[in-house]
Amino acid sequence: MAKHETLKERRTNPLYTNGFIWSGNGKLLDYDSDDGVIQWRYAQFNVRAIEDCPCRTAGCTAVCYATKGNHVFPSVKASREKSYNESRRADFSDAVVYTIRTEKQSGRYKDKIMGVRIHESGDFYSVQYLRKWLTAWYELKNDEGVCFVFYTKSFPFFLMLNDLERAMLNELLESGKVAMNLSIDDTTTPEQWKAYVKMRKAFPKANTYAVTEHTKEGDDVCDCADCARCGACNKATGKRKVVVIHSASNADMDVYRANVNK
Repeated sequence: MAKHETLKERRTNPLYTNGFIWSGNGKLLDYDSDDGVIQWRYAQFNVRAIEDCPCRTAGCTAVCYATKGNHVFPSVKASREKSYNESRRADFSDAVVYTIRTEKQSGRYKDKIMGVRIHESGDFYSVQYLRKWLTAWYELKNDEGVCFVFYTKSFPFFLMLNDLERAMLNELLESGKVAMNLSIDDTTTPEQWKAYVKMRKAFPKANTYAVTEHTKEGDDVCDCADCARCGACNKATGKRKVVVIHSASNADMDVYRANVNK
């Protein structure tokens, strides 16, 4: 940060985006080491649930937690709409870089790892939008103490990336700057499965999180209630984990089961 430019001044710069939430969700609380020193603080960038999930499955639509509980409050919906509009800025990549570098110097994130969770709600809704994030990630690749994590079903958009862009993303995955978690479930269609297989080949360090109602023997079940302390999804390892559906109503599960294997 320039010495003559205060944090307040940077936050009022037109390049600064107000689309971020500078805190984690219920599971992504600040990570405390055993000696009580906070090492991680989380931030979020969300877009609209369902509307901005063009590659959603029938199952994830039925049990989507981003459409339940506190997520339906008008203030939450308004926040996501604001972030969606910000994401459509022509200079969104520059805005992300400027904003993250600004907040990294704030008291909340200084000397901490800033873990940016992209899309607690929503997904990459176009290849153009994905490219904006990729540009920002790559610009920030040498910034210490900043990393990104996301779950996605938007496989077709990643497969639209050209060879150079794929190489850039693989470099980011290898370095640990970005952790990509591929999301599949019991209602993933054959067409989506084909795209998923291509993703595994194109991005070997991408993790897989298989959401299911029932587990099988030998499954590596992700059942940790403290995501921040576990941090498995923050690391690009290429491993496959299984997540059991939880907190879904009986009615939602009926819809989910009706779409299994369809």
